[in-house]
Amino acid sequence: NNSFPYYSLIDYTEDDTLIYLKKIQGNDDQTMVADGISLEIKSDLDVTIDGDITEWKVGNSNFVIQVGFDSRFNAAYNGKRIDYTADFEILFTAPGQGDTSFIAGTFFQPIPSNIIVKNITEDIDNFQFLFRDVNDNELFDVDPDSAKGDAIFMVVGDSAGKPAETWSEARISWSMTLVRDTTIAEEDQLEPQEGDIFKIAVKKPFRTGEYFEFISKSSGFDKSKAQSEMNNIAVVPNPYTGAASWETSSNTVGRGERRIFFIHLPHECTIRIYTMSGKLVQTIEHNSTIADGQESWNLVSKDGMDIAYGMYVYHVEAPGVGEKIGRFAIMK
Repeated sequence: NNSFPYYSLIDYTEDDTLIYLKKIQGNDDQTMVADGISLEIKSDLDVTIDGDITEWKVGNSNFVIQVGFDSRFNAAYNGKRIDYTADFEILFTAPGQGDTSFIAGTFFQPIPSNIIVKNITEDIDNFQFLFRDVNDNELFDVDPDSAKGDAIFMVVGDSAGKPAETWSEARISWSMTLVRDTTIAEEDQLEPQEGDIFKIAVKKPFRTGEYFEFISKSSGFDKSKAQSEMNNIAVVPNPYTGAASWETSSNTVGRGERRIFFIHLPHECTIRIYTMSGKLVQTIEHNSTIADGQESWNLVSKDGMDIAYGMYVYHVEAPGVGEKIGRFAIMK
């Protein structure tokens, strides 16, 4: 594991490496643009329990679950502690049907249990664990006479996840402790049941060999939708009145720039403005990289003259899509 790993971006369709071994600089990095693609990479730099998604996956026990490193056993295990970068699931079984625990010290014996641990990050079944069976009943539970109950610890042989074979090479990682909620009446206490599954999730940096695949799709064109959206085309303000408050102010004498806007335009279209008698006043070509665009007009005719007050007709024609005809008014 590396807090600042390297990454590559590979186009498997074209068998082309777009970005090669670039170092992630922090927990929030933006890649360079390659083939029109830029990726935002978020990485966890510290290895910690992810409390937001550490939870019961199956079951509704109301016991308090403490996850981290049970401080009751610091003296015994803190010197062997390692924050292992993997997520785990703990499956509760019938008594005696779980895995046997790893030895909890030089003079300890393995203990039968009612749990099976799986490393879901590396897909390892029957993962090694220590079992601190406080009440010596071979069940991962809480003694009715004690608020704080049994604890388990994940066990690895080294930081790469090799299984431990002896106590001397064992490294101790995340613990899970069952605690009785003393605010809940005894008759309402719900212990974990056979088939229940608890997940321990860990925030962790990217691991060597991890990869993420995605498929890009080219932009599509829905002709029927585009035709329907032609109905949204409009002119604002309509009617246009002199010295509108939204217009750009001018330091020169006079009312300043006059302008209306054609809104909700498609990517490409031609706007033609006519008098009510059918005389062409102006033609405007609209080309944009976005849909639902807009185009402004300064109310100057194709002959370079300010247009007169009155009613006008506009015609918007979009190639391969359709057309829209409407009216707007220019008032004093």
